[in-house]
Amino acid sequence: MVEFRELTMADETLYCDYMKEWIDHDEKVVPEITNITKYNNFEEIVHELADNKSNDETVDNTTLFLIDDDKIIGAANIRHHLNEKLKIIGGHVGYGVRKSYRGKGFGNKILKKSLDYLSRIGVQEALITCEKDNEASAAVILHNGGEEIESSTLDDGTVVRRFQIEIA
Repeated sequence: MVEFRELTMADETLYCDYMKEWIDHDEKVVPEITNITKYNNFEEIVHELADNKSNDETVDNTTLFLIDDDKIIGAANIRHHLNEKLKIIGGHVGYGVRKSYRGKGFGNKILKKSLDYLSRIGVQEALITCEKDNEASAAVILHNGGEEIESSTLDDGTVVRRFQIEIA
């Protein structure tokens, strides 16, 4: 049974397996907020993700994991509104799929479920971004109704593609 939900303390083994795959492939964990190296232990990550409210650097957000057959497939960090930084890079949803599940439609499922969540909290139009060379993510965004708008360029020269998706 596929679930899209927050982590609980009962998910520690699943989460460790999920993180191991990112680390074994020497990949940047996406969404970054789910990276265990940012926390002291699993209990802290569960607590922090469940209580991720606005502060000087972040906006109210919810992090949900796509779980199927006792495996975490991927995750999404869903921002309830945008600040100036998120309007340039990040947008309403940052999502990632573990390497062994890529190319199987799970990115589409995660983004679709994230858009459904945004709709339920009253967001009518979502901004989704990806780096210029991330063709797989761009394809997922387009598949979910994304219309490309003006790109932005970061200080380091990275070009960020930006897409709008009508939700309501």
